[in-house]
Amino acid sequence: MSDLGPGVRRLEILTDDGVTLAVHCAGDPEGIPVVLVPGTFSNHTFWLGTRGTGFARALATAGYDAWALDPRGHGDSQRPRRGDHWDFDDWARRDVPAAVRAAAARGRGVVLVGHSAGGATALIACAVLPDVRGAVRALVVVATPIPWLQSMRRLATLFAVGVSRLFGRFPARLVGLGPEDELGGVMVQWMTWQLEGHWRGDDGTDYEALLTALDLPMLFVAGAGDRVEAPPAAVHALFQLTGSRDRTFLLCGRDSGFSEDFGHATILVSRAARDEVWPRIVDWIRRTA
Repeated sequence: MSDLGPGVRRLEILTDDGVTLAVHCAGDPEGIPVVLVPGTFSNHTFWLGTRGTGFARALATAGYDAWALDPRGHGDSQRPRRGDHWDFDDWARRDVPAAVRAAAARGRGVVLVGHSAGGATALIACAVLPDVRGAVRALVVVATPIPWLQSMRRLATLFAVGVSRLFGRFPARLVGLGPEDELGGVMVQWMTWQLEGHWRGDDGTDYEALLTALDLPMLFVAGAGDRVEAPPAAVHALFQLTGSRDRTFLLCGRDSGFSEDFGHATILVSRAARDEVWPRIVDWIRRTA
């Protein structure tokens, strides 16, 4: 991984199935912890940046203790060994909960933030596990769609499933999708949800049914220019599905007063995001948490 410079602390935490996860922290250790979960093909550098600029550092400047999580198989966290068959459920029901519990150990509530698939893991962790839900004081979901599959993408999705099953991973770096190849099990489960149009666990748990009863302060953020991975309509549908009495939907685009129609990654990783989107999220966290 890149040298993230001074002021970043690296912690190791253990999941309930014995996997060692890395968390990179920036900010005041006595501040309210904000756990940041990246999406597929990514790791902690999505939040911390590689050149000293990232949303996690903006949170640190605002007085929070930002915890950038590397899910299993990514960044500095444990890689799969022979016989390990990790999938999306492991991220949502083991990795995110382990990070939330560790951050909440000091007796302070946690703010949980997820981008794309990371937003789905955050929602599922809170919906399924009462102790995680009780430790989270606010939840921010950025560019996370309800299972959404445009008909023209069905073949591409089936191809991704086939490649992931054949090679045990999806070669995201080869096709320029991100800094991390994806675990085969994670990719297969995530893509299968797109094909089936529903989030369902390995044990049959209906995650979407549980989300209708999830009552936490929530901010959903969508990019007006995100037309493929998380179209605004699909993010808004997820927003409407949740049962929270305190929820806010923020559309980041020209029609909403922003300087551009933000895309799937640029909604958090761009100069314009730093100037326009980050302050809106930090302000919501400050007022809510």
